[in-house]
Amino acid sequence: MSKLPMAASATCAIFFWIKLGIRKVLVSLLVMTYFLPHAMAVQSRNDPATAKPGTRACALLTRELVMQVTPYEKQSLDLVMRIPPEENSVGASGSACTYGGITMQIDPFPPAAFEKQKQRDKAWVPVSGVGDTAFFFDRRGEWAELFVTFGTRVLTIQMDIPTGQTATSIQPNVIALAKALLAKMK
Repeated sequence: MSKLPMAASATCAIFFWIKLGIRKVLVSLLVMTYFLPHAMAVQSRNDPATAKPGTRACALLTRELVMQVTPYEKQSLDLVMRIPPEENSVGASGSACTYGGITMQIDPFPPAAFEKQKQRDKAWVPVSGVGDTAFFFDRRGEWAELFVTFGTRVLTIQMDIPTGQTATSIQPNVIALAKALLAKMK
């Protein structure tokens, strides 16, 4: 039996992981680049005794929730759901989860950091009915992004835009996900 088919299959799987992983890493780096300087300044002024314990993002972004809000067709969804969730720490007590074509971050930076970003980039579109404030953004047709503030907390969502769709067409999916996550975080 030849090992070539297995090697080819493994190579395809590795390429898919790298392609998906690089995009998610780039999204996280982009978000952190925008907000890290302000977040560091605010964190240095915060008293550690009053810091909130971190919320685990992957505990909230469940398979069931992804299946409810995904914009993917079944065949594509089956493929992206084969990759297990990946959770990382962000900010002082935040958490990020990447799963099923979605990256979400809880408390990656303080709400004031987003206010500064919003002033620099006027393309953020206000969204009503989600958290205290919410803004939607189309990241060059590759993913849709939503920033939500609620109280002293921040939720960000980046959802992949499937081929043939637009950020606007999946905006209801992103908003539904945000509302479901906010309900879980109360």
